Amino acid sequence: MNISEIKRNLGKKVLYDSSEYVLTGCTIRRNIITGQFYYQAELQDVEANSSLIITALDKVEERSFGIESENTS
Repeated sequence: MNISEIKRNLGKKVLYDSSEYVLTGCTIRRNIITGQFYYQAELQDVEANSSLIITALDKVEERSFGIESENTS
């Protein structure tokens, strides 16, 4: 996912490591050594609401509308 897709996906289900999560936030950080900026995604597990994952934004994928949840019939 890139920065331009964040607003569209905020509060919605996204894919990370082939699993569904809810994108709850995005943080911009600056590397102290290189001075480069990078983005991190905050993901909430849909199975365990108290579980949060912080990962690189580029590792998160926008969920395609054709993908159905395993629990959806």
